[in-house]
Amino acid sequence: MVHSNKKFPSGNFFIVPNCIYKEKLKARDFAVYCYLFHRADMKKFNCYPSRSTIAKECCMSEPTVDEAIKVLEDKGLISITHRYDYTNGNRLSNLYTINKIW
Repeated sequence: MVHSNKKFPSGNFFIVPNCIYKEKLKARDFAVYCYLFHRADMKKFNCYPSRSTIAKECCMSEPTVDEAIKVLEDKGLISITHRYDYTNGNRLSNLYTINKIW
């Protein structure tokens, strides 16, 4: 195998912890985990995409996203904070925090 001296272009990839494979996630759960990890702020490890955005970006339905998020939360891989607009009480997208497993 020949290695190139070229560097990876910045911003064209992201890295997930190798230990995620020990979790034996279904493909849908892994896809949602990777999407959340990709979108997360790397200092606080959190993001707040809507369910519809996650569904669109992961090519799955919103109920399937809900199932994946429940699995990820039950396994302790993510934490969910429900957010509300305090001026009118309307619900906002959830805040997802990637829990450190590395």
